[in-house]
Amino acid sequence: MAKAAVIATESGNEPHHTQACPTGSGQESDRRRTVTRVEEVLRERLGAERYAVWFGDSVAIDVEAVGGEAGGSIVVCVGNAFSQEWLKRTFHDDVEAAVRTACGAGWSVAWRTDAATAIVTVPVVVPAQGTLQGMLQPVAAGPRETVRPRRLGAVGQSASRGQPSQESRGGIAARRPAAGLDSFVVGPSNRMAFAAIEIAASRPGEMSPLVIHGPSGVGKSHLLEGICGRFRDLHPGATTLLLSAEQFTTSFLQSLHGSGLPGFRRGCRNADLLVIDDLQFFAGKRATLMEVQQTVDALHRQGRQMVFASDRDLAALDGLGPDLLTRLRGGMIARIEPPDYDVRRGIVAGVAATRGVSLPDEVIHYVATHMTRHARELIGALNRLEATSHMLGLPVTPGMAEEALADLVRSSARSVRLADIERAVCSAFGIESGSLQSSRRARTVNHPRMLAMFLARRHTTSALTEIGSYFGRRSHSTVISAQKTVGEWVAKRSRIVLADTTWDVEEAIRRVEDVLRAG
Repeated sequence: MAKAAVIATESGNEPHHTQACPTGSGQESDRRRTVTRVEEVLRERLGAERYAVWFGDSVAIDVEAVGGEAGGSIVVCVGNAFSQEWLKRTFHDDVEAAVRTACGAGWSVAWRTDAATAIVTVPVVVPAQGTLQGMLQPVAAGPRETVRPRRLGAVGQSASRGQPSQESRGGIAARRPAAGLDSFVVGPSNRMAFAAIEIAASRPGEMSPLVIHGPSGVGKSHLLEGICGRFRDLHPGATTLLLSAEQFTTSFLQSLHGSGLPGFRRGCRNADLLVIDDLQFFAGKRATLMEVQQTVDALHRQGRQMVFASDRDLAALDGLGPDLLTRLRGGMIARIEPPDYDVRRGIVAGVAATRGVSLPDEVIHYVATHMTRHARELIGALNRLEATSHMLGLPVTPGMAEEALADLVRSSARSVRLADIERAVCSAFGIESGSLQSSRRARTVNHPRMLAMFLARRHTTSALTEIGSYFGRRSHSTVISAQKTVGEWVAKRSRIVLADTTWDVEEAIRRVEDVLRAG
């Protein structure tokens, strides 16, 4: 049965024309054209993003019967009765209108359940940027339903078995396989997090909940996808569920306001492995936080494994509330640092080998040396090299790499200004803008100001007098004293007060540098 295709379109308007569907040939090509036309009209009617959310992969559309001049019947297959009932109640009129527009007034719509199209028992939404990252698709792994993350992939390759997918057979690009732990490059910056993921996959419940945190682009999503794959390999028939916090929130609220809350809770609380990305998104959402907390309690009582990922540590997530934070701290917390040179080099070499791109060692070294902020930057550089090589019809050389990546290198090595330091410190600790340039000497302001001076010496080329002048018109000797004091804090692993909160000094410095690195 043909899957409903996911194709971005710029038009969200209902079409103003009618095209009769072929009704007499009964051939596969005619059937496919009929289905494609219905999908296109429905996509135009609902809008590309809304269509991708509800009909992208959880629904199959096909021609059930053709009645000659009188018309025919389109069948909409949904994975389970709960989802089918919800979709029928919400979109039946839209589907009927799309079928009439595409095929004519004589055509009807039938709704069916079909286990082959099952994904999850709850609605899941596409992130705001319109990608399919974090969504779920089924994997035949035993008697119990198993779901896994899906990503965009190479044309014609199935996300699960490397075989031509239903989308590719219809001319639509398939999705790339989810990232696996075998392809994760391990180094000092991520070794603890990787070890925790391996233990959680092999011995579920011992390290639950597991919280992975670190800045954007350090490999958190890779580990989340990887543990889902490893978990299924080690525990055939187990149910894995990977969601972003935004998807969890939207699905929960939609279920709460409709009649699907029991189904939503079954989908989350019956999972053997529940993985939720972007934990920080829950901050301040009281109703959702209560649901998350109850879900954590339910899974913990059953000895199930939970994994969360966040772009910051738990100390910076006060918006989650003390109850949920206490539960999260009762498991395992592991930080991922920005990739060091060996990890960056391994990422470049590994991705190049996977793509079949031949890169000399000098080029790998050049990319790993100059693209230092995060893994996505390395992938972007490799994309540029591969495209340049294809365009010129020449192999990648060190000279070509320097020329092709010149603008990316300049962007990566952008200079840090004193204003950037001030903004990062204020943003990291919730300090009012302008406080560090004031004459106030209270400890809640003085300690952040001293930290800012220390980081200004580390990350900028500004002179002592320039730094002192910027931060409250202080002398160069004040800057020297601040640098010495913070250096002693670091050596003694002291705890300092920043904006009424006590911080480990090394963690405070990492937090500011994460903000700087993110730009």
